[in-house]
Amino acid sequence: VVLKKKVTLLRGISIIIGTIIGAGIFISPKGILQHTGSIGMSLTVWTACGILSLFGALCYAELGTCIKKSGGHYTYILEAFGPLPAFVRVWVELLVIRPAATAVISLAFGRYILEPFFIQCEIPDLAVKLVTATGITIVMVLNSMSVSWSARIQIFLTFCKLIAILIIIVPGVMQLIKGETQNFKDAFVGKDVSVMGLPLAFYSGMYAYAGWFYLNFVTEEVENPEKLGKTYAERLLGNFSLAVPIFVALSCFGSMNVEYPLTMVMLFTGDIYSLLNFLSFARWLFIGLAVVGLIYLRYKRPEMHRPFKVPIFIPALFSFTCLFMVTLSLYSDPINTGIGFAITLTGVPAYYLFVIWDKKPKWFRNFSDRVTMLLQILLEVVPAEKNVS
Repeated sequence: VVLKKKVTLLRGISIIIGTIIGAGIFISPKGILQHTGSIGMSLTVWTACGILSLFGALCYAELGTCIKKSGGHYTYILEAFGPLPAFVRVWVELLVIRPAATAVISLAFGRYILEPFFIQCEIPDLAVKLVTATGITIVMVLNSMSVSWSARIQIFLTFCKLIAILIIIVPGVMQLIKGETQNFKDAFVGKDVSVMGLPLAFYSGMYAYAGWFYLNFVTEEVENPEKLGKTYAERLLGNFSLAVPIFVALSCFGSMNVEYPLTMVMLFTGDIYSLLNFLSFARWLFIGLAVVGLIYLRYKRPEMHRPFKVPIFIPALFSFTCLFMVTLSLYSDPINTGIGFAITLTGVPAYYLFVIWDKKPKWFRNFSDRVTMLLQILLEVVPAEKNVS
């Protein structure tokens, strides 16, 4: 059984553009500037993150063309290192990466939607989280009620996303054309850069570029395989600046689709940047591991057909940077990254308990079956059909 090849070149490009262009560009600048201390160093980190993302995309292009199976990170780690690390990758995706990523975007939505009402004062954190929780609940209800209406709303929100991006880009280009470059004078003057802060700056930068790996989740279907926006707008757009947080909030609203309960829990456990560090540790650990798998497969399976092959220094540099970044972040932000690391480790006993252990007591199997049936009913999941022929 194979998936039908319905993802054309245009649809594949649309998937990448739709996932890269999102709320990250409105969230990341503050985190980068906060940990670099100067405009010049901030732009350097932006450039480095862009190059790293390009290298990562090239590595995943090779993986996607030589391993023609859907599943992305999971499939590549499974092929290279076996089922245990692949299971842990899925475990972390469900418990950490997806809900934390949605909580980050949702908190940005709550903050930006309240900006017009708190122009002269700081927005209370509780208000942000309550509005955010309301927004997540609305998205959950809309997705549950009607698929067609959800699709229509998503198209409108995608349009708002593009408008928000253009409102940022066009005035900036116009300022450069006018010669307004005074902010670039003494660009590297500021607080001293801390080596410990660099991985957190890179986490923010890589978050903005994230999305280049999502096409690999459907490889088998491919044919021929925080306030920065508002502050910026006030300086350049005057009274029209009030529209910017609204469009940014709508852009975030369109990305708030994921596990409802876990996202709500994470919403009240941290702010945007602590959650960003929390999820980035697990995300880049396993992306780096997948690219290490590319290098390993070069030597383990040299006969594998590789229609697209990158120079070996690209996966070597990318995987080293990812693993170095996550290791150093354990010292830079030991609490958030440490929690992420601890949750990652829980995947090992979970694998042996739920997958390897085949002599489970009868009460455990009965309980598991009842939970499975309950979830199938609640989530309208149809069991896989068995081929009886």
